[in-house]
Amino acid sequence: MDSVDEVLEKVVQMQNSQGFSDQQMAEKIGCSRPLYQRTRTGKIPVGGTFLRGAMKLLASVVGGGRKSFVRRETKETNISLGLSVDGTGRYEINTGIGIFDHLLSQLSRHGLFDINLTATGDDPHHITEDVAICLGKAFGEALGEKRGIVRMANVSVPMDEALVTVVVDISGRGYAVLDLPFADNDMFGFPTDLVRHFLESFANEARFNLHAGVVYGNNDHHKAEALFKALGRALDIATRIDARISGELPSTKDYLES
Repeated sequence: MDSVDEVLEKVVQMQNSQGFSDQQMAEKIGCSRPLYQRTRTGKIPVGGTFLRGAMKLLASVVGGGRKSFVRRETKETNISLGLSVDGTGRYEINTGIGIFDHLLSQLSRHGLFDINLTATGDDPHHITEDVAICLGKAFGEALGEKRGIVRMANVSVPMDEALVTVVVDISGRGYAVLDLPFADNDMFGFPTDLVRHFLESFANEARFNLHAGVVYGNNDHHKAEALFKALGRALDIATRIDARISGELPSTKDYLES
């Protein structure tokens, strides 16, 4: 078992390597920001609250990597979502909406993100919206201050007769521009307009610029699946750490919203 000093050292190393703020670390540990700051700087000894939260946090990220866990419970939905940005594309997804599970699995597999998601709710619209919010929040937390990331990516993906393009900029500013000419069928009970709503909500909550468009195609399923595959590939590229700028922010401002 690690000593108290070793636990503190590992927590500080995690913060420095992932670029998390003191407030983010305090939330992850379950203590106040002043308590975290005073403990980190050695102004007060490591207390029980800090130690228990820190050990739980370290246990949850054994093996390293950028990870986050988000819970959201409202009168409309109940969602639990675990995300590993530095994953291998493993997923366990159950939203109760078969086609939505299928689309999210494409994002996981082709983005090499590990996603563990369970969601229940009163209707497909609320489930889709709240899953997007949780996934966006998870990405934001896992990326921290975004130090060293590639930040931008542009990907085109075909699926049979359909072709889509997705461009992302993990800028800290949520914005979506979408050109999605669907035929407005319900895709097995999942209206195509929910694809648009998911993408907008996800980009806004994760705070990245998203420009996505269907270049051409006939089948709505093919268009939607290609969109999620392209989004996964684009986010995979944009979230990678560039060894040439490791620890630096990819911005002339030396600042990104987080």
